[in-house]
Amino acid sequence: MHLNRYISFWAQRLDGRPAVVFGDESISWAEFERASASLAAALEQSGLKPGDRFGCLLNNCIEWCVAFAASIRLGAVFVPLNPMFGAFELRQIFDDADCAAVLSCPSHIGKLDAAYAQEGAPEVPRLYLFGGRRRPSVAYAEIIAQARPWRDRRFADGDLLIICYTSGTTGVPKGVMLSHRAVETAALGIVLSCGLRGGEERLLILAPLAFTGGVISNLCLLILIGGTGWLERGVDPERALKLLVDQRISSMGGVPALWERVAGAPGFEAADISSLKMAVTGGAPVPRALLDAYIAKGVAIRQQYGFTEGCGGVATYDAEGAVANPEGCGFPLPAMDLEIRDDSGARLAAGQVGEIFARGEQLMSGYWRKPDETAAAMADGWYATGDLGTYAEDGALKVVDRKKCMLISGGVNIYPAEVERALHQIEGVRECVVFGLESAKWGQKVAAIVHAPGCEGAAIMSAARALLGSYKAPKHLVLSPDPLPKTASNKIARTGLVELFDALATGAGATIVPAH
Repeated sequence: MHLNRYISFWAQRLDGRPAVVFGDESISWAEFERASASLAAALEQSGLKPGDRFGCLLNNCIEWCVAFAASIRLGAVFVPLNPMFGAFELRQIFDDADCAAVLSCPSHIGKLDAAYAQEGAPEVPRLYLFGGRRRPSVAYAEIIAQARPWRDRRFADGDLLIICYTSGTTGVPKGVMLSHRAVETAALGIVLSCGLRGGEERLLILAPLAFTGGVISNLCLLILIGGTGWLERGVDPERALKLLVDQRISSMGGVPALWERVAGAPGFEAADISSLKMAVTGGAPVPRALLDAYIAKGVAIRQQYGFTEGCGGVATYDAEGAVANPEGCGFPLPAMDLEIRDDSGARLAAGQVGEIFARGEQLMSGYWRKPDETAAAMADGWYATGDLGTYAEDGALKVVDRKKCMLISGGVNIYPAEVERALHQIEGVRECVVFGLESAKWGQKVAAIVHAPGCEGAAIMSAARALLGSYKAPKHLVLSPDPLPKTASNKIARTGLVELFDALATGAGATIVPAH
């Protein structure tokens, strides 16, 4: 059974119970089933076929969830397009995916192509189904208002469900192809490992749905397990705490910084959040003090290890293990195998550090239209994660460091090469290097050293934010009056970047531009 079957299953059994609550809006399971059927039928009538790519460029909203469900039911391949991205990155992804239709609104679609924007379309939160560069758009509300007959399709296990874009070490976006079987297997693994009960769980979804953690680890889990999901526009710690208490939330995930912000919200000490039986984090170690603050309230935060190529989480602890070993990531989910190997490919014993390799039903089918990169990442069914880890004596996994050249800010992977490519699009930038500075709040923050004679730092920063969006653009940028240091092979040296940054920031004639 694939995820499309669960939608009808829960519509029959939960009927009028809310499937998704978004602010003052909500949609019942029965309404969710009808709306997604209507949109699936409209997509099919417009010419979209199983296997075609269907994009969604929206912030978190109920319509996003309906679009995803409709795509599943039709057999299209869903492509989340992150509205946080700037035009530079969005256009790369959109061109690569070759979407046959996009659900968006005028204010977002203009980032992709001005041809999509309707003449005179009001800048109000109306949603449109855009059917290609030369085809007219249709109002989403008009589509959903019509009850259209629909019969769910049947798919092979290996048929693609979604393409989630990530960036490789080269900075070029890569589409991770995830099949129906892989996504369902990942969701079932979480259900089994965390003891979730069908039709009863209450999920708080704070992550952007455009991220793998939002759509796969939260929305897909909700579709499979039933219950109700409280979907939020963003992270408001006080509101999150109120929802945890008032709605008796049983499942929530987020990076450690998010859990810290909730713990710092007024009223946390007196709040009853004991209903929270699945509290999951990842992207950074859980501080012992933070873990203890939640343990005192009857909640064990589980650290999870995962990656987009494995549908999100691939290993986690049970509640007891999370408390006993806060630095560990637990054991593989039922469908996954993990190995620690040295550079020669030999398996390492417990306590030895090496690269983490993964195999199992949750793994991607490959990178979209990138056979060479797929072959480089996969060998004999094993995926080379690029992460360094070790096993404890009991077999539990501990992630030690990142082998790939990337930084992690707020739990989100950011690749320096991707940011550098965007910076090089800015007029006057001759050289640049991007790296991470330590941040107590986010773990790391993006910093850049730029050689751009005659340019103003503020103008470069502004252009970078337009190209990349605020979360990937450098938070701190310093201008170098001289060309950047080189290695013997004439590449920009990546050693001593923090020291160079500090020297340039404090030296005479240097200009430092902080984030706004």
